[in-house]
Amino acid sequence: MGAPKVLYPVASLSNEEYPDHIPEFRQFEKDFNVVYKSFDQPFEDIKELFRTGDLNDVEAIWLTGAVIRLQYPFNDLIDYFPETLRVIALPWVGHDRIDGAQLRSRGIHLVNIGDAPSKDVADIALQLTLGTFRYTHFFERKLRESNGSIAKAREVIGGTDVDTKTREPLPPTDPKRKNYTKYVTVGGKALNSPAGKVAGIVGLGSIGKEIAIRLWAIGMEISYTKRTPLKDGELSGLPYKPTYFNSFEELIPHVDLLVLAVPHSSETTHLINKDTIKLFKRGARVVNIGRGSAIDEDVLLKALDDGTINSAGLDVFQNEPNIDPRFVNRHDVTILPHLGSFTEDNFRNSTLRTIENIRDVLVNGGQGIHLVN
Repeated sequence: MGAPKVLYPVASLSNEEYPDHIPEFRQFEKDFNVVYKSFDQPFEDIKELFRTGDLNDVEAIWLTGAVIRLQYPFNDLIDYFPETLRVIALPWVGHDRIDGAQLRSRGIHLVNIGDAPSKDVADIALQLTLGTFRYTHFFERKLRESNGSIAKAREVIGGTDVDTKTREPLPPTDPKRKNYTKYVTVGGKALNSPAGKVAGIVGLGSIGKEIAIRLWAIGMEISYTKRTPLKDGELSGLPYKPTYFNSFEELIPHVDLLVLAVPHSSETTHLINKDTIKLFKRGARVVNIGRGSAIDEDVLLKALDDGTINSAGLDVFQNEPNIDPRFVNRHDVTILPHLGSFTEDNFRNSTLRTIENIRDVLVNGGQGIHLVN
């Protein structure tokens, strides 16, 4: 019997995700029959590859961005997968685009990388948090624009207004507002320390727990909500004592910072909406490193304008890969290009987790180390 066949889909013009620099992946190529196939083909041609072509005996699929960028939904292919297929492995966390239930009905395991990127994503959540409290992104930009003039970069401190056209904060016109012991505002928005404030985390899973550790380390109190509260064994292993709320709506009024760390689902779509925005403390902050669909962005922008929300830090957006241009020039929004997991360490760890998952199913007869369906 030959080595188990693993499909590694590639793009026709480049193979930007190919991790051939990792020794464990090169060993994986020796242990398995890894087939590299371009998916930049018409749907009917791909179907035939699985039905009667050279993919009709594939046992695993290592999913790549080449599949996600298909012109048709990946789920449309499920009915055409061969009976030999036993596992589809995602080298990332999110699996909401893949029909796990349909795969399960075919006896196909869907696996992801578990908590591999948790620490890296949590680092970005911390950076966004500091940005929402201290506006560091804005002041860095002003310092660069002023060619390194500290005085010029700080001239807006104490100001209460923004330019109606550019949305840029204006320097204070009243000399009394230049008293930093009394007025530490930018465009009417207060600069605060996160220490002593309450952070509410929606989704205290592996990523949420790492975020909580970082926010607790800078002096924040931790509250959270999730489907079921943490068990005593989980709580005993934490350096902080989080406060549990039964629902998102119950959590909101008690927090100074809301952090969204949830996957996409029907239950998490537009958690922040025209009704829940009314529950926030005036001047609260919002950070989102989960999925952009969790926020109705029109509602958030209006809340930023009227001061309901002081500031926001966003690494994910509703309409990725593009974002609403209204976010781009706001001083009260820190934006990043979905950067949470982008470290060398994470991509190496993700590769190793994907290898472990496939080995567990094809060699050990397991369900995968990180089964998600």
